[in-house]
Amino acid sequence: MPARSERIYVFSDQSGQPGLIMRFPLWWDRSEFFKRYSHREIDLGNPIDANFVFVLTSAEAIAWNKECAEQFSLTLINSRNRVVEDMSQMESALRNASWVIVESYEWESGLD
Repeated sequence: MPARSERIYVFSDQSGQPGLIMRFPLWWDRSEFFKRYSHREIDLGNPIDANFVFVLTSAEAIAWNKECAEQFSLTLINSRNRVVEDMSQMESALRNASWVIVESYEWESGLD
């Protein structure tokens, strides 16, 4: 059974400013993201594991984040306050970003 990890790296448009690393946002539609941005996929070439990144401009990431946030139903989530806080942090980071990289890492967990 494969195990997965996805992270978002947000790089500031200001030189010398720190970047932000976040888990793949709960409100982002994972399967639709990989379909829509498949043409932006870069295989990192690991022969054992599946490790890909998707490079987006800040404008693309802002549009995607907004679309997903609007479709996401907060009523289904118990940790609503945390999700709203994460959404706010993501929006703020993306407004000041020049590039956004989404990393998808998959490996065989051995838990079959």
